[in-house]
Amino acid sequence: MEDWFSEAGYKKNDGKFVYSNNNVVELNKRIKWTVEKLTSQFGSEQVDVCEPVKNFYNSISTNANLYKNILSLGTQIKQKNENNPNISSNFIRTLMDYQKKSVDHMIQVGNAANFSVPGSGKTTIAYAAISRWMEDGLVEKIFVIGPTSSFLPWEEEYEMCYNKTPRTCRISGNLAREFHKLGDSYDLFLTHFNTAMNRILEICQFMQKWKTVLIIDESHNIKSPELRRWASTALEIAPYAQRRIILSGTPMPNDAKDLWNQITFLWPHNLPLGNQMIYNNYVNKQQGIGQFRTIIDSLFCRIKKSDLNLPKPEWIPHVVPLNTRQKEIYNIIAAKTLKEIQDMQFTEQAKLQKFRIARMIRLLQTASNPTLLYEKSREFDVNSETFSEEFGLPPDKLKLLEIEPTIYDKIVNYSKYEIPSKMVLAAQLSRDLFEKGNKVIIWCSFIHNMAIFKSQLLKEFDPIIINGSTPTEPSEPDNRDELIHEFKNSVEPKVLITTAASLGESVSLHKNLKGEKVSNHAIYLDRNFNAGQYMQSMDRIHRISMDPSVNVEYHLIIAKDTIDEVVHRRLNEKWADMLDALNDDMLRSLDINPNPEKLDATEFNKDYQAMVDHLRRFYGN
Repeated sequence: MEDWFSEAGYKKNDGKFVYSNNNVVELNKRIKWTVEKLTSQFGSEQVDVCEPVKNFYNSISTNANLYKNILSLGTQIKQKNENNPNISSNFIRTLMDYQKKSVDHMIQVGNAANFSVPGSGKTTIAYAAISRWMEDGLVEKIFVIGPTSSFLPWEEEYEMCYNKTPRTCRISGNLAREFHKLGDSYDLFLTHFNTAMNRILEICQFMQKWKTVLIIDESHNIKSPELRRWASTALEIAPYAQRRIILSGTPMPNDAKDLWNQITFLWPHNLPLGNQMIYNNYVNKQQGIGQFRTIIDSLFCRIKKSDLNLPKPEWIPHVVPLNTRQKEIYNIIAAKTLKEIQDMQFTEQAKLQKFRIARMIRLLQTASNPTLLYEKSREFDVNSETFSEEFGLPPDKLKLLEIEPTIYDKIVNYSKYEIPSKMVLAAQLSRDLFEKGNKVIIWCSFIHNMAIFKSQLLKEFDPIIINGSTPTEPSEPDNRDELIHEFKNSVEPKVLITTAASLGESVSLHKNLKGEKVSNHAIYLDRNFNAGQYMQSMDRIHRISMDPSVNVEYHLIIAKDTIDEVVHRRLNEKWADMLDALNDDMLRSLDINPNPEKLDATEFNKDYQAMVDHLRRFYGN
């Protein structure tokens, strides 16, 4: 028995075995294991279990029975032909017919996921369910963890759903140390993932004092299979919440391994998908969720694009040949990259991972704009007589890149002779749409390219720029919300240039609060392998309540015979895998054939391998 206690994590102290852990899930596990071990070893009549431990043990058993019933109930609710959720009269907004099943499912399952497509009203669905829990006394406070971009929509939707201004506490800065004492003053608490992971104790204290519904918005951000900080934070605070909700339109942007953390957050005591390592190995082997489909299906609802009766969007790929100098630079960089890959194959894993990421980014930069290889490049000066030394790279950076003198000169002088063909096309498409009276969005991965558009290529249109450096505090001039408001409410055509990381989530850009159309044209200058951001960004202009007569267009600019083609194929593969797991036939209805390529590797390695295959195809011996 002493060996068993030791292996179970107990420490011997003055002849007693003591177990201590602030993690409620781990504590409950030890209580369950210990009681069952002792009673099986000595018989229940010989084991004196004190009242607090007995209550804990009974609650674990009760929770297990509840969970089993919930799995059955969740499936039954989704199979109903008609759902009439029992929402509170305090909820004044009229639910769409396609939202009712999701609300009914969330109310009755209690700890539930909603994986509806972006723009289908997930925030409204959550507020409808919460209205019932509030009226029944199950919940007192709403605590949302999500991207900063989600804060304003949560506040606006609260007012539209309950017809009153929320008492909102945006948790950041110095306030993060004290918010757990402010429950009497606020009803809606909003914080970013970064803040949450540094205030775990305060969040747990808050939820111990107040009956709280804990919501992870854009929950794909906690998907990390390696349980990095955001992911581990979610699991650590989950047991203290009275109710738990996760919301995401793209819950598995890479593959089914992305679901483990999110589903476990909902029922942390019950481990719905079992041990994480075993689950991940199963997914890798089966290339899907397989035997776990029934469990996952019972815990989430999804409104599909086809349920919204939205106009069918149009994907318009523009495969653009590189101009002469850019093509020459790309060929040299690509061939060099392939040689480096072959030379690095026996390098230790940590260094190899950094190497792979760096090479992928370098190829993406070269395919987009060779001047991105230089951190101080400012603008194109084609036909200009002047050239600033700051246009180049510091010596240490040049050494790091190990660029031969010939290619170095070509990159340094690139902007004197040529503008990348992708940027020329993006500017031309924007100009044509702008002159027809449209508001246009350019999605761009690299901030330097955004500056080029603003200072040169689209200078006459004075485009709005939103990226990671844009202020988020309402008190700062030209802050994020202010710029979004300008784009959405301007009576004149506008061009918005932004990154998917900055505006890809939780923002509606299809219409404004007056119901007026904003934008239905998006141009993708360059994309990366982040499928979640890509999928989310597309739904900023293809959303619920849009005018069915509006023609939504996505212009995808792809540099021919470059890594762009690899990215395009891999994004379609990831999208297809997610929709298959969620029983969504969207791709078939849109006539897109992703041709998935199944490789026995992690998702990053799939991306990397696709890049290597591209290099070998064009630059191998």
